[in-house]
Amino acid sequence: MTDLLSLPPELLTRILEEVPGKDLLNVCTSCKQLRDIVYVDSVWQRKCEEEYKFKSIDGWNMSYRDLYNKVLRQYGDIVGLWWRDFTYYGGLLQVKYDSGCIKGIELLAPVSPYVDRPLRRKTLFTISLSSSGGLKVVSVHNASCSERPCSVHMKDETKRKILEYEVEPETDESVNQNVNGGQDIVLWMEEELNLDGAMDMYYNCYFKRGIAYLSSRHHYRWTPLEIPKARIDVPIQAGLFKGTYSAHGIEILSLAYNDEKTEVTATKITGDPNIPATKVSVKADLTSPLVFTLDEQEHLRTLEEASQPHTEHPLPDSQPFKIPEDCYDRDIEDIPKTCSFRCNAKGQISATGYTNPSFSRGHFVVFDENRFGMVWIELHSFSIYARVEDKDINNET
Repeated sequence: MTDLLSLPPELLTRILEEVPGKDLLNVCTSCKQLRDIVYVDSVWQRKCEEEYKFKSIDGWNMSYRDLYNKVLRQYGDIVGLWWRDFTYYGGLLQVKYDSGCIKGIELLAPVSPYVDRPLRRKTLFTISLSSSGGLKVVSVHNASCSERPCSVHMKDETKRKILEYEVEPETDESVNQNVNGGQDIVLWMEEELNLDGAMDMYYNCYFKRGIAYLSSRHHYRWTPLEIPKARIDVPIQAGLFKGTYSAHGIEILSLAYNDEKTEVTATKITGDPNIPATKVSVKADLTSPLVFTLDEQEHLRTLEEASQPHTEHPLPDSQPFKIPEDCYDRDIEDIPKTCSFRCNAKGQISATGYTNPSFSRGHFVVFDENRFGMVWIELHSFSIYARVEDKDINNET
């Protein structure tokens, strides 16, 4: 120990920076000289960034040492994206650092049919320090947006992490009466059905989802969500997308490739009673590329007749695209007139309750780096998908 303490303070600081933050406080109990070095805030600043990816203390009104020990050791590991374990519907949560707090934000698909719009954001809870210096964990997830104490904790369950949120209902009446026919469901439907028409197509599906959503708003469970890794030499980069699903509205999906890059799948993060969250919606065979003329795309019959894999190489960089006249376009605006890649695909369908699921024929169509489509041949319909931008899911302030 004598040899260690004889080192210059700058070198001691560098050595202590290699000690895990949870052990630094034990180091400082051994002697005053080490305590003085451990209390240097730059040491803790590095720990906050290295261990919890925390970069800016703006708005927190405390030292990095206090932030690490009072906030990050308990809640730093929950920062990131989480998938909600919720019946058919799933859900997406982002926990991120904000000015003076950690925020839990529900990320919701844009109102249908505006698939190109960004994800909507609703703050569910915040974690900050109270005026007395203790942790303040509050829910703002109610009609009045008033703060109420809640619990947010992470636990290990059957070899996976679970993030759990619970808040006491304001009254029994607010749970039962307002959900089933009161003000809460009215407000929720107004937000979700912000349309200038076509309400009849969406109403029943949205009403059922609204009842389920509002009835469960006092208890959430999430598991970690990993963004698919970037790949090279693929028709469109992997990532999160928003897609149109007729009366179910817009849903959020994860697009990923297999190791051989012969197949790409779109898996639902948010779902519906037909194809629930966590289920594959679309899987495309990248080894069976297709090339069509406009005439061949005039009707679904002519499209199917010409649906033979294109064997000539190289494939064209661009080819014409149109939706067949007997194919429903789901109120989609600004449908591209060209595509960069097209191949055979299958789309999953089922009856309500995910009963008798099967895969039907279709075409996977890449328009550009941020949009792809699915021609559901047997359903006579078309869906379009738009990329969730990085700024919508960035965890930095």
